[in-house]
Amino acid sequence: MMTMLELPEDLLEEIFCRVPALSLIRLRSTCKRWNRNRLLNDKKFITNHLEKSPKQFMPLMLQDFRLCLMRFNQLRFSPIRVKGKLSLIDPRSSLDHIKISQVFHCDSLLLCHTEDKIPRLVVWNPCTGQTRWIKITRFRQGARYALGFYQDKKSNVGYSYKILSGMVHGPSFDKQDIDLYSKQEFEIYEMNSNAWRVLEVDATLDFIILYLDHGASLKGKTYWIAEDKEKGRNKFLVSFDYSTERFEYLCLPRQYDWYENLSLSVVRGEKLSVLLQRYLGTKTNIWVSSKICDETKAVSWSKVLSVDLDACYLIPDGGSFVFDEERKVLVCCNWDTAAYIVGEDNNVRDYEAGSSSKLSLFDYAPSLTQIQQDLGGKRKRGDERLRYKQTIFVGEDDKVRQEDFLLGRIISNTEYLTN
Repeated sequence: MMTMLELPEDLLEEIFCRVPALSLIRLRSTCKRWNRNRLLNDKKFITNHLEKSPKQFMPLMLQDFRLCLMRFNQLRFSPIRVKGKLSLIDPRSSLDHIKISQVFHCDSLLLCHTEDKIPRLVVWNPCTGQTRWIKITRFRQGARYALGFYQDKKSNVGYSYKILSGMVHGPSFDKQDIDLYSKQEFEIYEMNSNAWRVLEVDATLDFIILYLDHGASLKGKTYWIAEDKEKGRNKFLVSFDYSTERFEYLCLPRQYDWYENLSLSVVRGEKLSVLLQRYLGTKTNIWVSSKICDETKAVSWSKVLSVDLDACYLIPDGGSFVFDEERKVLVCCNWDTAAYIVGEDNNVRDYEAGSSSKLSLFDYAPSLTQIQQDLGGKRKRGDERLRYKQTIFVGEDDKVRQEDFLLGRIISNTEYLTN
């Protein structure tokens, strides 16, 4: 009987294409042949793996300037609990971890804004540990950032990633009944060219996106709840296409006014979800979209959850949440240091994080997605190895563990959303 080690290389690759990313990463430490295998650096294999492998979703929360691996379970005494902490490591720094002030999730990559004296951006794949550090000037330090991608048919890189930077200036108190905000400015950073440039937008753009990092990424595009530029009364759903570099309008379940709080999230990487709360009201509704058609921009909405909550559970516009559509369970960050979990039974369970930074919550699906590296600079021998050893896990016992592809080791014992 033929063993795994005796299988032909092409058959072995086909099998590995159907193995979840974290399980595949763990396999590297079990066999010298697989550890030396070129698969995890082969673009063709990575593309096939992204298409064929099942996704494993896990909730991450930004808390105390660090990303935490969470467990949600309504049936437990502590329904929201930290399973462990991930540390972003800069090989050129003596710090045991780099503080993160903002995080944006896109296609299993994280765009992090550091809490340094001189802030930096870093694109990070926690699954592989690969990173790319990006300097920002002091003029751009007050901006918000989002990450997206598009299929680059002109080159052999497959997908190209871009960073969108946005700043809102205002309000204009010297004018009456004209603009609530004076203007917004956007810039684009192209990963494959390592350059920032001003994004020229239509002068008739009639909406404002206050916090670019409060958007939701789906299939490479970024979506936001935007406000009417002149009065700030009406709210819209807009998206940004990183290929055409244009904003687009999409329909919401209905027209929304200024006194209604709206937030966006993504359901298992396939659909958008909208959380609606009326200011000082009790009703909280969750709407889930159909799959969005790129050609027609058509989208339909279904209300899938409605719960009655006290006003103390009101979340701000753009507040983060995750929603389990199958189990009808909602987890929200309602204030900077608190979160709650609620289901169809309307039983609310609180979580006091005591965080020194603003909470941010999202579902993360580990993958082998590669980060485009800056090819302009010289690479020292061993740099590639260093980039793949930057994820450190601190468990519930506060003991530090570090090894190559560390998330692959710990995830087998991790409980996913509402297990």
